Amino acid sequence: MAKVMSTTIMPMLLLGGDVDITAGDTLETWREALALPTVRGVVAGRSLLYPKDGDVAGAVDTAVALLAEAKA
Repeated sequence: MAKVMSTTIMPMLLLGGDVDITAGDTLETWREALALPTVRGVVAGRSLLYPKDGDVAGAVDTAVALLAEAKA
């Protein structure tokens, strides 16, 4: 992801991702991407709204924590 994100200086948002992988995998990818200077936030997509484990509140809480951690 870092290679793709380094192709521009424009600010970017990350999209939810694939619902076939676990929310934890998606959120770990977000954690790494949010450390990049061009990545500004996330867009609630399928993996956040329909997590494989069914815990929407948990997925949203984790995404919010990642944003807070990255922008602190």
